Amino acid sequence: MTTLKDIAKKAGVAPSTVSRVINDSSRISEKTKTKVRKIMEEMGYHPNINARNLVKQRSHNLGLVIPYSTEKAFADPFYSEILRAIGVLAHSKGFNLLLLTSNGEEEEKKTVLNAVKGKQIDGVLLLRAKKEDNLINELTKINFPFVIVGRPEETSKYYWVNNDNVKASERIVDYLIDKGHKKIAVILGDDNYILNEDRLQGYVNSFQKNNLKIDQDLIVQTKKIDHNNIYILAQKMIKDHPEITAFYGMSDTMAYTIMQAMSDMNIKIPEDISIVGFNNNPMSKIVSPPLTTVDINIYLLGNKATELLIAVINGQIEKYEHTIVPANIIERDSCKNLN
Repeated sequence: MTTLKDIAKKAGVAPSTVSRVINDSSRISEKTKTKVRKIMEEMGYHPNINARNLVKQRSHNLGLVIPYSTEKAFADPFYSEILRAIGVLAHSKGFNLLLLTSNGEEEEKKTVLNAVKGKQIDGVLLLRAKKEDNLINELTKINFPFVIVGRPEETSKYYWVNNDNVKASERIVDYLIDKGHKKIAVILGDDNYILNEDRLQGYVNSFQKNNLKIDQDLIVQTKKIDHNNIYILAQKMIKDHPEITAFYGMSDTMAYTIMQAMSDMNIKIPEDISIVGFNNNPMSKIVSPPLTTVDINIYLLGNKATELLIAVINGQIEKYEHTIVPANIIERDSCKNLN
């Protein structure tokens, strides 16, 4: 049976170094950690995680909070991609993932706090940012490590990772305006989610910067962003306002639904109407026509958020900080130049 001393001997390090690698100590370089972990894998060495966790009062689990039920979340490629990024980095640092799902705000708070009290998790990744978030308030009160993927209301008070959604949104609307579009319809999700507020602000900024009048009838907000509701809303908007030349989907999944709604009305994309999305989900390059969208670097968002959370858990960061991940427009075939 392989022992810790066997690993140390083959790696050419002290047994205490192997122990520190197992505990992901910040005192050990990433190069040494990679080398030792590779040897552990080759020799089939598995440390007694349960015993180590009991001593350190660690579960070595990260709790993930998503805004929907698991079924709905995995229907959105955004969550599949960000969970892939989180999983890869967490695994490399010796952490497992625990999905904390619910069907409402109170249930969500109860589920997460039960996991905290039961020492099932060492930290929380919140894969959304909401206004007046009771869960954030509770986690802050008990000083429990958490990182938000999104912009919190108080940007200097928390650990968070996000894109500059206002600027990115402004750029994609600029793109449409530069192509001659002035009647740009937009469907927004629940304004309780800060992301929707920021992306609307970008839309407004672009219209104001380009000295164009905003038609409030072309801005529709809904708390129900399921496929059926978005499909109905998109068709109603185009019937009520045939002057619309472009739709701005606040997410790629919303844009896909709008594309289907237009196609079912025999409205051709991009010949009759242009459509843009947001997120650059993997499917966006294979839908027909391929979707012009904003690439928010989903994988990097998940990677940076996980890296930050683990650093907070390990006491390597003491002051609140945040990271802004770059976003870029990916031009494909879903937009027509009207100039």
